[in-house]
Amino acid sequence: MNIRKYKKEDIEKIVKLEEECFNHSLGYDFLNSYLDNLMAYIYVIEDNNDIIGYISTMFDGEIIEIMNFCVSPKRRKEGLGESLLKYVFSELLQEGAKSSFLEVRESNIGAISLYHKLGYKEINRRKQYYSDGEDALVLQLIF
Repeated sequence: MNIRKYKKEDIEKIVKLEEECFNHSLGYDFLNSYLDNLMAYIYVIEDNNDIIGYISTMFDGEIIEIMNFCVSPKRRKEGLGESLLKYVFSELLQEGAKSSFLEVRESNIGAISLYHKLGYKEINRRKQYYSDGEDALVLQLIF
């Protein structure tokens, strides 16, 4: 198992992983544009050269915003998501991170459980946030 920053060669695998997890993707253009974005911190977790999880974040020097985060459905419940989040936190705490926030579907019980385990608290709800009308919970973690 290896966690590292993503690179251009990873984009096709990330798009396939997003489609497997979410039935859609942020897309090639989005992921390609973030390669040169100094605020974008995107990491992959790989096993035998297969990308089995990834996280995209924006970091302004104090706040980590989790944009997208997924682990292959075939590899869930192995602690990979928790390992990936903790890795990102350790990297960005060294750079001055003070807090993190994210939006998550209210029906995504597995993700919400992981976030609560790591100390995130619900601070808001965004009504009909997703295109299908589902609400998003806004969660925050203060380091």
